Amino acid sequence: MKWFEQAEVDKNIVISSRVRLARNLDKFAFPYRLNPAMAKEVLQEVCEAVSGLENRLDFMELTSTPPWESNVLYERHLISRHMAEKTLPCGIAYGEGENLSIMINEEDHIRIQAVFEGNNLEAAYKKAMEADNALGQDLDYAFDGDFGFLTSCPTNTGTGLRASYMLHIPFLESTGMLKAQAEMLTKTGFAIRGAHGEGSSPRGGIYQISNQITLGKSEDEIITAIQRLVEQIADKEAHLRTQLTKDLNAEVMDAIWRAHGILANCRKIALDEAMKLLSDIRLGIMMGILPPPMGGHTIYSIMTNIQDATLQAITMPADDARHLEILRADYLRQCFNRPL
Repeated sequence: MKWFEQAEVDKNIVISSRVRLARNLDKFAFPYRLNPAMAKEVLQEVCEAVSGLENRLDFMELTSTPPWESNVLYERHLISRHMAEKTLPCGIAYGEGENLSIMINEEDHIRIQAVFEGNNLEAAYKKAMEADNALGQDLDYAFDGDFGFLTSCPTNTGTGLRASYMLHIPFLESTGMLKAQAEMLTKTGFAIRGAHGEGSSPRGGIYQISNQITLGKSEDEIITAIQRLVEQIADKEAHLRTQLTKDLNAEVMDAIWRAHGILANCRKIALDEAMKLLSDIRLGIMMGILPPPMGGHTIYSIMTNIQDATLQAITMPADDARHLEILRADYLRQCFNRPL
């Protein structure tokens, strides 16, 4: 079962916890300086090391992968938008539950990513470091005694560690308080973005918060700092939820039930509207007003499955994208169309 299908995903403000490590090989130029032959050599060398990991990972080379298939991997948080659009030899290795994945020849030679449902940053950190230590036994990393791990982007130099949480914070968003929160985050070395990170737009009240600074800080310092920060943000969201559901109970209840009614009966729906309605549904589930969706789905798994590329992959031939809004509505009715 994939991490976003776990029941824990819909129980808390924190949807998921992720740790990503950036590493490069000492004897090769950074990826943006590689030619195709060198990039293929990096790919082969890293793949050999990955095949020896205790965690069994499936490998997919992306060089000739159709765009829709790369976009599915992007929508499932396995690769970045940057990697989905690359033309040089590159690939992704990932486990069955998608808790651990390794991008090869993205912005750096190696991007190790561990992600877990809910507030489990320690588990993500442990899993990422285990993979890093194992790969480091077979690969010579680019490392400097003064600067730490050397990376393509200076903001990753040092530990090479980016820790992030994905949060569902619709009340901070709707009240306008999130703007002030975002300004504070930027000033203190953190970033707040859409669910797919840099360059992505927020949908459905879901945001990703991550550290921006890795140089001069230890891994433990980074982990502790973002844990404290996200705890504060989650507390603010929970306080607003309590306050607004008390003061505006009829409005909140109406939004939740309207969302359910639309998703259970719609015949055509755009992605942005569906994400907003699913946000209201998730709130209703957390408040104990609505039951979970049919079929054992979590709300975030539904949010993932209605993205354009993933929806194409699970409902129809990938070269036919003419009726996505109709297919999205069909899929959503299957999840929510039952008597309550």
